[in-house]
Amino acid sequence: MTPELKEYINAWLLKAEHDIISVQRLLEIEPMILDSACFHCQQAIEKTLKAYLCYKGQDIVKTHSITFLLSECSNFDPIFKTVDPLNINAYAVQGRYPDSNLMPEIGEAQAFYQLTLQVDKLVKERIIFT
Repeated sequence: MTPELKEYINAWLLKAEHDIISVQRLLEIEPMILDSACFHCQQAIEKTLKAYLCYKGQDIVKTHSITFLLSECSNFDPIFKTVDPLNINAYAVQGRYPDSNLMPEIGEAQAFYQLTLQVDKLVKERIIFT
């Protein structure tokens, strides 16, 4: 692996980490900002999965679909087939606009946060730089 590719993968992971930190903060403040937290969960998962695909030598497809990205990752490791994306895809684009009628409850936002941490852990356990 070239140093440039390693740096690129780490850049994806760092951006994902920033989204995870944003989620943590949005769930700590009062009032909680649940729709933005869900958006950042989706973004963190997307970036983390794209980092894994880069690590596996795949070109990054311009997509927000977590379902698609999980499927692509499962071509390299079947563990990704066990990840239930819930309805996180709804928060990629649709959930950012006022006419979407998407307003998550605290339980849904917390479930997305747990999903985010699950995917983050799965990917980081599989990206090994030598």
